[in-house]
Amino acid sequence: MRIVVYSIIILFDFFVSSTWLHHIAVGGIMPNTTLIILVSYALLRDDVEGAIMGFCAGLIHDIFFGQTIGMTAMLMMFTGFFAGKPFRDFFKDNYIAPIIMVAVATLAYEFTYFILNFLLLGRTNLIRYLGTVILPGVAYNLVLCIFVYRAIYIIDGLISRREERRRGFMK
Repeated sequence: MRIVVYSIIILFDFFVSSTWLHHIAVGGIMPNTTLIILVSYALLRDDVEGAIMGFCAGLIHDIFFGQTIGMTAMLMMFTGFFAGKPFRDFFKDNYIAPIIMVAVATLAYEFTYFILNFLLLGRTNLIRYLGTVILPGVAYNLVLCIFVYRAIYIIDGLISRREERRRGFMK
């Protein structure tokens, strides 16, 4: 059940990101809702599930938008893994951890993306990229993080309660 629900969420996010999200771009910067969903999921579940979800979400992105297949999948996989690693036993209603983790994950993801896509091709204007893409992207992701985390938290709670009822019924 959980796999089906989160697959639908990722596909819905993919369609929204590729069609509608361009209309709410601020200064040409769009939020990375896939990254926010991934970090939220990894915080609520664990590092392995976050890595699997990140790989699948990144692979979808690579297939449709990527210049190379596998780069975004690997970045998202590592992001999901490292987002779920330190927070196995934190209070899930806490909004500070998701905000901090989304900020760190966005910085790490965008910086690594810059290194792999631009720096290796000889474009070395990191300061300009930092000021025009990375930092505004972090700010935009932080604004949406609260709402997306809350939605993922509610969905995950509903799925967990349903799974517990099914396990209790099967015993």
